[in-house]
Amino acid sequence: VTAADLADRVGGSLADADDLSSKLGTALAIVALLAAFLIATLLTLSSVQKRTRELGTLKALGWRQRLVVRQVTGESLAQGALGGLLGAAIGIAGAAVIDAVGPTLQASVGQQAGGSGPFGQGNVASGSTDVALAAPVDPALLGLAVALALVGGLLAGAAGGWRAARLRPAKALRSTE
Repeated sequence: VTAADLADRVGGSLADADDLSSKLGTALAIVALLAAFLIATLLTLSSVQKRTRELGTLKALGWRQRLVVRQVTGESLAQGALGGLLGAAIGIAGAAVIDAVGPTLQASVGQQAGGSGPFGQGNVASGSTDVALAAPVDPALLGLAVALALVGGLLAGAAGGWRAARLRPAKALRSTE
């Protein structure tokens, strides 16, 4: 085995590992996003269930289904916007803390002299280098996160609003909760 063959094999293995970790990260992000949307929807439906009398009173006063849906969706959208902006602010603060602390890693290699080694590395000079860890903030990613929070609020609000709009005023007013 030549050094070039070994380098190609190791490089190919690293590329495959990078590709696999990228796909796994994407899949986990999608699952987490769907779980967040589901939890937001369930919490909104629970809120609608607890506010049955209030929403029934609004319908009894003459609110149309469209207005009830708009009310619940607007509340949920506002919560999504607040959550998205607060999450972005916490993320920026966390990145600033990591940048301020600035942890560094040190990589070093010992000197090896003489001919070619078992893996064809030849002479290796000793040395070390410091690698500073940083947490860069990508504005596009922050925008995407806030947009996804808004979409989650909109979807959750639409589901809750649809449920609230189907309430019958008389039945809602009779509820004991």
